[in-house]
Amino acid sequence: MRVPLREAIIGCRNLLWGGNAACLPKLRHPMSALRYAGECLFLNGYLDGRGILPQRPVWEVTGHAEPLSVVIDGEAAVEWFMNTASYTADLVSLCMLCKILDPKIVFEIGTLRGSGALHLALNSPNAQIFTLDLLPDTQTLLTTTAADLWHIDAHRGTRRMFFGGKAEAGRIVQLYGDSAQFDFSRWSRSVDLFFIDGAHSYSYVRNDTAKALECCHKGSLIAWHDYGRFGVNGVSRWLNEFASQGRQIYRVPGGSLAYMIV
Repeated sequence: MRVPLREAIIGCRNLLWGGNAACLPKLRHPMSALRYAGECLFLNGYLDGRGILPQRPVWEVTGHAEPLSVVIDGEAAVEWFMNTASYTADLVSLCMLCKILDPKIVFEIGTLRGSGALHLALNSPNAQIFTLDLLPDTQTLLTTTAADLWHIDAHRGTRRMFFGGKAEAGRIVQLYGDSAQFDFSRWSRSVDLFFIDGAHSYSYVRNDTAKALECCHKGSLIAWHDYGRFGVNGVSRWLNEFASQGRQIYRVPGGSLAYMIV
């Protein structure tokens, strides 16, 4: 995959900014070194705390003090339980939001292999889950990032969904289309939980947020994945700008899941 010049420059910047002596042996494997530097910058952002969304557990913001248990699918969770714990915190928090809200309609942008959709269904037993993804070789209307293209290429030809063959599949509706052109009018003011985990460019995250606001009603919840991660990622830029407009948005402690009550 060819990486645009701007994104290559950002990668070099992050490697220089987030790297340290422990990173030097990894330079033989550039992608490993970039991931390491990105995690260092991600952790530094948490410890520094400046210019980021406030950190609050989901049960505090939603006012739910009772004990919670979530359902995790061991096979599908492999995409979240990785060598850094932040993704684990994201999945557990997303599942908790489902348990607290008990939504009836859930909409997700960004299916990939369906791990998110399956966990949304497992923890929202009374909900119908709609999940939107691109068809292979789709030309997007807005700008995407090299990371988005990498994820698409990495899973090309391996589209077996984690929810395939499971009981929850009967409540999951797979949709296809570009979120910048997709007609969301059917879901106007009816979605209780909207999860945005599609393209990570600023233009797409802003677009997907606007579409989510049209679909949600007062008291709904919107969640975004990958806030605070460094690299070619417009999630942080957009959400910081969105929060500056008076929106009360939080991020989960230790993770990159951001969320807001409409």
